[in-house]
Amino acid sequence: METDIPLKALTAACARDLLSLFGSPGAEVIGVESPELPATSTRVDSLLRLRSLGGIEYLHLVEWQGYRDPSFLRRALYYWAWLTLYQELPVRLTLVYLKPGDYTGSTFRHVVDGEEFLSVPFRCVRLWEQDAAAALASPLMTGATPAMIEEAATLVLRAEPERARQAELLNILGIFAEPLVRAEGFIQMIGRERLMESRLMELLMQDKLAELDQQWEAERALLQLELAQREAGLAQLAVERQTESAQREAERQAERAHALQGMGQAVLLDTMAARFPAAPLAMATIIRDLRDPDTLLRLHSAVLQAPDEASAEQAIREAATRR
Repeated sequence: METDIPLKALTAACARDLLSLFGSPGAEVIGVESPELPATSTRVDSLLRLRSLGGIEYLHLVEWQGYRDPSFLRRALYYWAWLTLYQELPVRLTLVYLKPGDYTGSTFRHVVDGEEFLSVPFRCVRLWEQDAAAALASPLMTGATPAMIEEAATLVLRAEPERARQAELLNILGIFAEPLVRAEGFIQMIGRERLMESRLMELLMQDKLAELDQQWEAERALLQLELAQREAGLAQLAVERQTESAQREAERQAERAHALQGMGQAVLLDTMAARFPAAPLAMATIIRDLRDPDTLLRLHSAVLQAPDEASAEQAIREAATRR
């Protein structure tokens, strides 16, 4: 059971009966609250407004812990400090652990290299060390049995005339009794109709739905992240393929230009040799240095139309100078 709702409901319904457990026996219960801390939008578990035997009003913060949380002591210290700063009344704090596996200590400490910077002890209740025969409140206490659960249910039915309050207390008892009495047996013992009159079931359902909503939001966020990563991968692949395609196209263009260049040079050399066999060897060297296929094509036309060798050589030298 990783929820404090039954424990908060128990405190609200039976605060007076729990004062001895919390360490404030004999005090008068003025009210039970669950104020929200505005700095973090976090609610404390149960804040009892009490009046001592001497008539002094004070606050008693009760923090229930029904699952293991390494940050529990830090959170409890923060709650107590916030209430102490912003409430005009003195504030007492009690930590209540349900099971041995939930226990993370009773003193908040800051230690660096063996030196203790801060030590804050808390009043602590370990329910499994309490006597269930005396308390008849929780099977998590030592010595609890199914027969004792039935006795506690009978006591609730006999001592509490209001049906709505009966249902609330019986639901709380049923949640605590789960390790010893199966839910079907407890419902048969008490009666489904009586249990359904409790608002606790609605609160537990709301809590479960909120937990499922959080799980769904986390799963949806993870799915969105995976989709975004996949889209980014596809986009990167598209860019890589586009780059490869552009590189291949550039290579094809370069190969084509080189082929045209070689062809243009060969045609121009052949044309020059055919028309002007006595042309100096230097003309062939100049022609082989020309790279632009369009320039070679224009020179081929110029050599064909040249009236004499000197005109052809001049056109070739001018083209070599312009490149």
